[in-house]
Amino acid sequence: MGENGAGKSTLAAIAYGSVAADEGTIHVTGVVGLVHQHFKLIERLRVWENVLLGCEPRRGLAIDVPAARLRVRELCAAYGLELDPDARIESLPVAVRQRVELVRELQREPAVLLLDEPTAALAPSEIDAFFITVRALAARGTAIVIVTHKLAEVIAHADRVTVMRSGKIVDSMRVSDTTVAAIARAMVGGDLPTIAARIPTETMPALAVTALRAGTGAGALIEANFEVRAGEIVGIAGIEGNGQSALADALAGMIPYSGDLTFAGTPLFARVSPAARILLGMRAIPQDRHKEALVPDWSITDNATLGRQRTFRSGILRDRARATAFAQSIVERYDVRPPNAHARIGALSGGNQQKVVVGRALESDPRFVLAYQPTRGIDIGAAALVQSRLIEARNAGVAVLLISFELDEIFTLADRVLVMFGGRIVGTFERGALDRARIGALMAGAR
Repeated sequence: MGENGAGKSTLAAIAYGSVAADEGTIHVTGVVGLVHQHFKLIERLRVWENVLLGCEPRRGLAIDVPAARLRVRELCAAYGLELDPDARIESLPVAVRQRVELVRELQREPAVLLLDEPTAALAPSEIDAFFITVRALAARGTAIVIVTHKLAEVIAHADRVTVMRSGKIVDSMRVSDTTVAAIARAMVGGDLPTIAARIPTETMPALAVTALRAGTGAGALIEANFEVRAGEIVGIAGIEGNGQSALADALAGMIPYSGDLTFAGTPLFARVSPAARILLGMRAIPQDRHKEALVPDWSITDNATLGRQRTFRSGILRDRARATAFAQSIVERYDVRPPNAHARIGALSGGNQQKVVVGRALESDPRFVLAYQPTRGIDIGAAALVQSRLIEARNAGVAVLLISFELDEIFTLADRVLVMFGGRIVGTFERGALDRARIGALMAGAR
């Protein structure tokens, strides 16, 4: 465990062999496997092609496709994992893609399996299934190393925990001999940031959604009716793949939709572009920062102003000084490391990249913010800071729609909770009447 930028992923990559160490020694017996935090899959290829890439069974000079499919099915059956060998990666949700990465490493029969943020994008039920698989692997004799930010998972499933800070190991202990608070203090070198206090919500609707339909297939939005008021956080709870992505893409103007969307009294027809929605005051924290939010080879400044380039112009020229000042304010307010607005954002850790994405949305005078998994893959200290900034925005009168697969996050932040299942909203709960058992049952499809 450790904060973003503490060196965890680098250490895992050195152990795996994809990054060379400057000095020191690693002793390992057997094959090492690594499931990356950011998947290394070829999206245009099928599952079996990714799993067996480089070691495909052959018949003469040609790949033996039936044997390859059978091999993947046998691997899945052996480890209790379900995959369609012929599915294309680009059509799969995040949880299934992770399964593909895991099976790809398992086919090499690793003695040591490194898992970098393996549950960052999984729903609660998927996390339970994942740890059943991990425990089964450990029981077979595989050494498991998990890089994670989730303290509850460490306490529930790990035998030992090692904490890194600023590129060094600062503590190592048996889980049975420590506490959540002690681990958290070791990670951040002190107490955690506190989440801002709440103030009463306003009653004016900022966003009204009526009979909204969008998307196709299993993840389609069948129908949604709700509103988000100014100065309110509405949380959407649900297992991934139940229409949340279609809802988010429709609100952002990324896909066609039917039904009525009204923002601050202005109808948002499907033809209203994402750029026009930004001008109206709509902002988004996308679910996948790499695919939807960042240009890795650009600087923090260029990414911080992405989508609002016209705002940082002086005549026909870009006002680079003002753009840099805006980016540097995000760097300082969100504790981005390294604290340099000119740094290439692709060189930052995932958590520091996420801080820039969140800061860009919250520090640009928003009226409405769509926050989709805003703390995915970031450490406990950074998550507390992001959550505090969301509360501050809400207290300043911003309307926030929070889509999260972390129930604890929903319960921490939301004033109202909507539950999605099968592309529909199947339950609504006010903050004073949140019921974890009922919400969990509705997420699983109970009536």
